[in-house]
Amino acid sequence: MFRTIFWLGLVIAFIPVNPADLKEGQRPVSPFETLGAMRSVISDMTGFCERNPSTCETGSEIASQFGAKARAGGVYLSALLDNASQAMQSEAKQGETLQPDDSPDTTHTGSIARQ
Repeated sequence: MFRTIFWLGLVIAFIPVNPADLKEGQRPVSPFETLGAMRSVISDMTGFCERNPSTCETGSEIASQFGAKARAGGVYLSALLDNASQAMQSEAKQGETLQPDDSPDTTHTGSIARQ
C-alpha cells in the first residue's frame, strides 16, 4: 500500500499546476521539493513499527484476515446468487407448464388497423 501511495504521489508530483488554481498566498511546489518531502515521510513510516509495535501487529492481523473475510464474502455471495438463479429457473419452469388459451388475442394496443 505504501509503495502504491509513493508511486502515485511521484506521478502526481510531476503534473504541472496552474498558479491561477492555487489559493491566495500559496506558492507552487516543485517536483523536487515534493520528492524530498515524500522521502522524509517514507523514512518516518519505516520506523513507525519500531515505535508502535502493537499497532503494526494489529495491522498485520487485519491484513491477514482480509483475505479470509474476502473468501467468506465470496462464498456467501455465490450462494446468494445460486439461490436467486434457482428461484428464477423454478418460476420459469412453472410458467412453461401453463397451457396457452386457444381464445383469440384480445390485447388492445391502441393502434389503428390497416385495411
